[in-house]
Amino acid sequence: MAPADAPQPSPGIGLSWNEVPERLTAVPVAVTLPDRVTVLTCIGCAAMGREERCNGDCSEHKLVLVSAADYDELLAAAHAARVRAARLASVVRELAEADPQPVAVEDALLRLRDRARRALRAGAHEESTDWASPSSVIGWWCARCGNVDMPQPCIGVCVWRPADWVNVALYERQLGLAGPSLRAARTLRGLLARAAALTARAGQWQRNWEALQAQARTALEGYDPDSPTPGPPPACGPRPDPEPAIRVHLWPR
Repeated sequence: MAPADAPQPSPGIGLSWNEVPERLTAVPVAVTLPDRVTVLTCIGCAAMGREERCNGDCSEHKLVLVSAADYDELLAAAHAARVRAARLASVVRELAEADPQPVAVEDALLRLRDRARRALRAGAHEESTDWASPSSVIGWWCARCGNVDMPQPCIGVCVWRPADWVNVALYERQLGLAGPSLRAARTLRGLLARAAALTARAGQWQRNWEALQAQARTALEGYDPDSPTPGPPPACGPRPDPEPAIRVHLWPR
């Protein structure tokens, strides 16, 4: 019998409805799911899989996948955030370590405002992507042949191209490493944005200076330039699909 949450078979991998064999129960053995796979994916119906099957029963295991493009974008965003945070932190650190009661506090605030504006202009656009909620799909990975199967109702014309997918567990591990840099860049930028928009009322310059200094110290407490960072993308696996780059099947209607 098929697993309770297994998708129903379809002709999306090269078989008609009555030719798709019943999905076999996964062999109850401990396996290590792959971090990254390359598998043929139909750009029409989004089915995944190969026509080839194991010489015997497939050992199928549920595999939640995220697009490798989304994964690579997360790594790039984490690197950019780390660079951005380092640049912004230098300005924030100057404020945090400055004299708490400067002789000319108004001039000190105006100079800070100018530095904050220059730092913000020099920086790239801040990331607003919700990295914690990537689009995902569920496939069935065979530990024997390396195929990933995700049948879908066929729309009549299938165009198959190899696509890279990443295990959602790997994505979440790398997101955990990227989180400190993403949060630090956002926090430091927010502080400098407030400093850049500063227009203090008469007699409130010292009060504003002290408030910004306190916020600067708090922001730096959450910034660690030596925090671990996401590593490079893993090599695709467990094995490449032997089919050509593009396959087209015309199905009778």
